Amino acid sequence: MAQIITQPGIYSMSSEEYHADPCQPISLSSSGARALASDCPAQFIYDRQNTQHKRCFDIGTAGHLIVLEPHLFDEQVGIVQADDGPAADYRKKSAKESRDAIRAEGKAPLLESEIEMVRAMRAQIWNDPVASKAFRDGRAEQSMFWKDPEFGIWCRTRPDFVPGHGRYLVDYKTAASSNPRDFEKAMLNYGYHQQAAWYLDGYEAVTGQRPEAFWFIVQAKKPPYLVSLCKIDAITLQMGADANRYAKGVLAWCLEHDQWPTYRPRIQSPQRIFTVGAPGWTLKEYETRMEDGSLEPPPVRQKEVA
Repeated sequence: MAQIITQPGIYSMSSEEYHADPCQPISLSSSGARALASDCPAQFIYDRQNTQHKRCFDIGTAGHLIVLEPHLFDEQVGIVQADDGPAADYRKKSAKESRDAIRAEGKAPLLESEIEMVRAMRAQIWNDPVASKAFRDGRAEQSMFWKDPEFGIWCRTRPDFVPGHGRYLVDYKTAASSNPRDFEKAMLNYGYHQQAAWYLDGYEAVTGQRPEAFWFIVQAKKPPYLVSLCKIDAITLQMGADANRYAKGVLAWCLEHDQWPTYRPRIQSPQRIFTVGAPGWTLKEYETRMEDGSLEPPPVRQKEVA
């Protein structure tokens, strides 16, 4: 029988048990809060009830395992096989069947080249003089649950890594680029500032201790798998916390009214037609080009009318 969470605290459970949501009637995670803050409740509840598996999830799972819980890597990751040995790609039917069989066992299926990639990424992490220290002397993937005091909903989080001293939290991200400027854009696009605020608030709610900082260890998914360490500033963390508060309020409203509205100016407002237009920076560029004449077409010779 699946475990049902009725008391706040830190629990030992598998990733599958955590993501299945052991709270009644529902709990809000960091990813859920990001979805509610950036989209509408109708999309949130549909995605929750219709989970789609993506190949990038398998690589992400394997990457986190080999860095954070290497002792579990071999038992939770399988190498995709084809008729003639390890598969190089999924063009063969036997490779697809192997992939599906591995996934059916609850493991992450990876091609041999992907296995080599995540091993090389781990080696680069451990060769970095600072990042190598971030994942030592602590615990990975602890499941934390608490009830929000303002809205009364269950919340949950599962930080990548909590050092034993608890002074900061660490999250491992793989990205197309580990350049801090590129990650800064990705942070806002994907709501990682919300994630950081959610983890800090959750850890404090469960333990009574608030970490001083939140660190992202960012690693590129292309050779030589460069690593950067990114710490979020205070104002951006506050932006994330405010978005999280909004998301919790939206979920509480939806549960109270048993409604999951689509796009509206405010959740409790009636549906309406939206007026859409160019963002401010585009308008400024338009005005500048109109003023300097750069939008004027070039002169052409007028053709004679027969």
